Amino acid sequence: MNRALDMMKQAFECDGVALHVLGPSGEIQPWSARGAWQTRAGDLRDCMSVPLFRGDERVGTLDLLACPGTSWRPAQLGLIRTAAGAIGAAIGTRLELQRLRNLPGRDALTGLPDSRAFQSRLAEELSRARRHAVPVSVIVLDVDRLAGINTRYGRPAGDAVLAETALVLKLVLRESDIVARMEGDAFALLLPETDRDSALRCAERVRRALEEHRFARVGRISASAGVAACPPDGVETVELLEAAERAVTLAKKGGRRRVMIATPTAVH
Repeated sequence: MNRALDMMKQAFECDGVALHVLGPSGEIQPWSARGAWQTRAGDLRDCMSVPLFRGDERVGTLDLLACPGTSWRPAQLGLIRTAAGAIGAAIGTRLELQRLRNLPGRDALTGLPDSRAFQSRLAEELSRARRHAVPVSVIVLDVDRLAGINTRYGRPAGDAVLAETALVLKLVLRESDIVARMEGDAFALLLPETDRDSALRCAERVRRALEEHRFARVGRISASAGVAACPPDGVETVELLEAAERAVTLAKKGGRRRVMIATPTAVH
């Protein structure tokens, strides 16, 4: 987030940019600030405070202080509103995952549903798909070389990558999609009413989003993904998950950084 604030400071010609976030007490509290904020008496430069929302929930405030002698242009104001929307979504999702970490059926590290909860939800969606003759797809995604990250930077850094991956996945996917933490470095994505071709495109979009994200301390990472769909790859929970797991194994054996289905056909 500090990097994002630095970019905003430069792009919007600010002396200072600050972020206030909803705290555990329910009050908006200071979280991060970049640049200079001290001004002299009589300094009447432009400043702005933009509320941050995730849906209808206010999750923070973005404050900006313009450089002396400058005023924000209409085009910049539109970009500031767009940036505030993206920041609000990211903060809101992060807060939601933090609140969920200690609940039953949730992974303590990421706040996502755990493996058992995912399989239960998948069974429900497959039952609904059979009743209404609609497709369902599953993506199993592995963070590439997580063991190497743990060795080089330490286990806490690897855990931070997994937690941040959960955030990226939640932001990229639809609200109706389900993301879960599976064993080790794996995540599972449940895509209701999604056929295999659409799931392949989604998996590639997710994979690229993770590659483009800069993770704290470790920088860039990559991921491999396997896709399976009902009905072509199975109609039961176990066989669909096994098909997606076979596919991600093929992706990793094929060189990583790719998406595959259970048959040896890569999508680049």
